Amino acid sequence: MNRNRHFFIKLSVFIILVIAVNLIFHIAYNHKMYYFRISRLQDQQFEGYSDTLKYLMLGNSHDRVDPAILGKGFCYIMPKEIYTQTYYKLKYILGKTNKRPEYIFLSIDPVNFSPRAEKELSFEGYWRKYLDYFELAREYKNPGYILDWAQGNFYSYAGNYRYILMSLMFINADLSVIKNGYIPARNYRNFAKEPDRESLGFGLASVYLSSYGKKSTLGETRYYLRILELCKHYRIHLILLRMPYSDEYLKYAGRMVDLDKLDREIMEVTRKNSNDFRVFDFRNEFHGKPEYFFNADHINPEGVRIISLKLKRELEGR
Repeated sequence: MNRNRHFFIKLSVFIILVIAVNLIFHIAYNHKMYYFRISRLQDQQFEGYSDTLKYLMLGNSHDRVDPAILGKGFCYIMPKEIYTQTYYKLKYILGKTNKRPEYIFLSIDPVNFSPRAEKELSFEGYWRKYLDYFELAREYKNPGYILDWAQGNFYSYAGNYRYILMSLMFINADLSVIKNGYIPARNYRNFAKEPDRESLGFGLASVYLSSYGKKSTLGETRYYLRILELCKHYRIHLILLRMPYSDEYLKYAGRMVDLDKLDREIMEVTRKNSNDFRVFDFRNEFHGKPEYFFNADHINPEGVRIISLKLKRELEGR
């Protein structure tokens, strides 16, 4: 009897210690993770934004446009963001804040529509405040979303050890450079100086587009369509972007998928569900100019400046 009692005491102490250690890791990760620190600052800046909100950039890092150049704008993007997350964030903004953008910027590259993209949620520790994981589980009939919810609420560090290391590297990063949500493009290396740009282009194209397989057919578009519905309901004008990619990336992307066919399918879906949008295609804007890229698929600060100025001139009719 005493032996059983001691066993249960030890087991109880062990469970309590495991829960306590997990809680410490969870809180520390959510507090110190580099992208979470940036996102919390964006949230604070958006909440305090009091100027006219003419332009709102949403989506992933391919939607980076400088609001300081456009004027009266806010850049609310996050790495690896997919349309599902963008929809829930926009729904929250329009339904629970007093912010009403006149224009929304959104990337429409085939990357965003790949069969892999729609279900590839990341950073649940941040997105748990926007996403309805139970609704997603019901809609997709996939209980895996409940595990995503649990991770975001109870053990967000799990499986994210790469970001723990990255956060340690950027523990002293100067976040004061973030203005109106805009995170300056990375600039600590230049793609033009990379010794093997071909392999870097191939690697990223494979990561982004391999889920298309042999068929160049769009994956699910339901959350893209819901974003269009929100814009229509609130009378928001859409600005759809194809941002620049390096020659090396486009070379291998073109071998993996039929980019023109995918572009046509995206535009067909868009036209059927919206009559208030403009498309700006900068995909080949920096052909032969690797010096404007940070890596194979992201432009550097000078590249962002050039694209932002072009957009400003086009939108103002100059």
